[in-house]
Amino acid sequence: MHATRIYQILNHYTPRDALDPGFEVLDNSQNLKPDWFEYWPMRNYLLGQPLDEQTFYGFLSPKFKLKTNLSAAQAREFIVTSPAHTDVVLFSPSIHNSAYFWNVFEHGDSEHPGLKSVAERFFARIGRPTPLDSLVTDSRNTVHSNYFIARPRFWRAWLGVTEQLYAIAEDQQDPLGAELRAATSYRGSVSVPMKIFLMERIATWLLVSDPTLVSCARDPFASRSRLYKLPMAITCDALKIAYATQGRGQYKDVFLLMRALTPFWNRQFQLGGFLAPVRRCLDRLKFYWEQAPR
Repeated sequence: MHATRIYQILNHYTPRDALDPGFEVLDNSQNLKPDWFEYWPMRNYLLGQPLDEQTFYGFLSPKFKLKTNLSAAQAREFIVTSPAHTDVVLFSPSIHNSAYFWNVFEHGDSEHPGLKSVAERFFARIGRPTPLDSLVTDSRNTVHSNYFIARPRFWRAWLGVTEQLYAIAEDQQDPLGAELRAATSYRGSVSVPMKIFLMERIATWLLVSDPTLVSCARDPFASRSRLYKLPMAITCDALKIAYATQGRGQYKDVFLLMRALTPFWNRQFQLGGFLAPVRRCLDRLKFYWEQAPR
C-alpha cells in the first residue's frame, strides 16, 4: 500500500466547490505568476515542504475528472495497488494525438512551431544533450498536462531540471530565455509562452532518459470522444514500443507508413460505423472510458 498526498490546484477562475473533495487543495487563486501557470504553485510546494520518501505526491488541474473520468478515490485506488517498486504513476488522458508522433517533442513542434529546437538547445545548455530526432516516447512514459503522481525521488529529478528552465527563462539577458518567454500558438491564438510546453514534457523526457525510474500508466487510451482515432493511435503506439524494446528498424518503417496513412484510415473508421466489425471495435473502445479503473 502506498501513501498519497494528491492536490488539485485551485486557480483564479475555478470555484473551490468545483474541485473533487477527495483531493487536497493547493491554492493558487491569487495567480501571482500567471506566466508560469501550474508550475508556480507546484514549485512553491516542492521547495517549501518536507517530503516523505515513501509517499506519492501529485498536483492536478481542476479538469482531472473531466479528462480522465476518474474520481479521487479511483485514482488513489490505482496508485495504492501499483507495483511496490513504482516511482511514478501516470494518468495522462487519451494520448492519441501524440501517439502519431515519434516523440512528444515532435508532437509539440507540430502545435507550437520551434519547440523541438528550443528543447534541444535547453538540454544542451544544462549539460544533458538529447538528439530529439532519435528519441522515441510511447504510452509507457508519456505525460500530458502534469497528470502524474510520483515519489520524492522523481520530484527531485524533475525539479532539478525545471528549476534550470525557470532560471534561464527568468533571465532577461539570456537569448534562450527570450525564446522560452515568447508566446506560441495554443488553441487558435498566440498567448502562452513556449516555456510552458517544454515544461510539460520534462517528466516524459526524464522517464525516457533514466531507465531506473519506474512508471506505471493507467489506461492512456481511455477516451470519451473521437473514438475513431484510437485504432491507428494504438497501432502506432504498439509499433513504437516494439521498436523501443527490440530496436528493429522494420518497426519504425511500418510506424512511419501507418502514420502517413492515419488521416485516410481515421476517416474510414469515422464513416464506417455502420459496418459491424468497426462498430463492435469502437463500442469496445468506448467501454474502457466507462469502466472502473483496472
